[in-house]
Amino acid sequence: MRKIAIVGAGQSGLHLAIRLLKSGYDVTIISEHSAEDIFNGPPTGATYLFSDTLQLEKELGLDLWHDTAYYSTGFNINFGMPDGNYAFSINSSTSKPGVSIDQRMKFYQWIKLFQENGGKFIVSNTASSDLLEYTLQFDLVVISCGKGPLAKLFTRDEAKSSRETPARKLLQLHINNFKNPDKTKFTTITLDAVMGAGEIITAPFYQKDHIQCAFMLIESVPGGPMDIFDDVKSGAVHLEKVKEMIQDLLPWRYDAFENAEIIRDDAFLNGSFTPVVRKPVVQLNSNAAVFGIGDAVILNDPIVGQGGNNATKMANAYAKAIIAHGDKPFDVDWMNKTFEDFWEYSKHVNRFCDIFLSPPAPHVIEILGAASQNGEIASDFVNGFNHPPSLFPWLDEPAAAQQYLASKK
Repeated sequence: MRKIAIVGAGQSGLHLAIRLLKSGYDVTIISEHSAEDIFNGPPTGATYLFSDTLQLEKELGLDLWHDTAYYSTGFNINFGMPDGNYAFSINSSTSKPGVSIDQRMKFYQWIKLFQENGGKFIVSNTASSDLLEYTLQFDLVVISCGKGPLAKLFTRDEAKSSRETPARKLLQLHINNFKNPDKTKFTTITLDAVMGAGEIITAPFYQKDHIQCAFMLIESVPGGPMDIFDDVKSGAVHLEKVKEMIQDLLPWRYDAFENAEIIRDDAFLNGSFTPVVRKPVVQLNSNAAVFGIGDAVILNDPIVGQGGNNATKMANAYAKAIIAHGDKPFDVDWMNKTFEDFWEYSKHVNRFCDIFLSPPAPHVIEILGAASQNGEIASDFVNGFNHPPSLFPWLDEPAAAQQYLASKK
């Protein structure tokens, strides 16, 4: 039985571990935090998972909240002008439901399931100096440490990375409308964009204390009119400033947020990071190497909700490659090929993120405007969030955009 070590217990690492465990591998997870520490820790970034990702979780019996969490299909995108005026909206729905589950609860339950099925879970703070020893004990060592210090061992891939600095400052809040405690009014994914300023993304969110609420993600262009939260330390004050900002920049959306309250004063997360693609292999010596997965090697801004989806699909692709490789050694060539095979999918994800983070090109504005008037185009666009390659080349190339739009007339 081949022995696999996974350093880190996040979306990609846990999915890979459980898939390999169910395929007969001897799998050990080495995590800095225990399951209890994760559950009781501060909020993590909310991930909204679309249907293809949820199907991969369902295959492994990981869809543990399908009877309790709110699953949604509605998808609305609203555009406003910098002067506060409304521009236009895209209103559609995804073909199958998606959901957002608090990762603290999710990872806690997945770790317990992994252990119940015979997986080994070790709580240890792995240093770079430990990795060589791991390669002596295991047939393959996979680093799934997200934004942790081990990720910095992986070299930035200049050819695949498009950003040198953070494109947005991020603030996430968990909110609800407590005047209607049995039903949150945030029942769809909604992206409100103020051109040149940033975005506000809301979606239903099943919080770890079994509160069906919503997450609100503020994506502020650094130095712009939405970049006003640096000195705020309280969740309630964050929300009050958000409401003031909405009144100023998106007054036509204020009614949706007027009665919102934060579910707890510490139910927020803020910060920023630079999106990056890193080379997937760290060569420890002439004979030993470790392999990166998830945010350790492909780190995207959350603007189009691809982080958790991409991590899951990457874990599934890696698992298939590991199983297909049989008893052969997991050498550097195999690692690089496995990553490059997945990159054929992820390059579209990364480009999708970059298009949304950049000032829109004329053909993109034309597509978005057409989607506000044409239901078929709107559906194509919002369902592309589930499978970004379906948006290409027409979202990226002016000539392809014109051909696509002509086909919808």
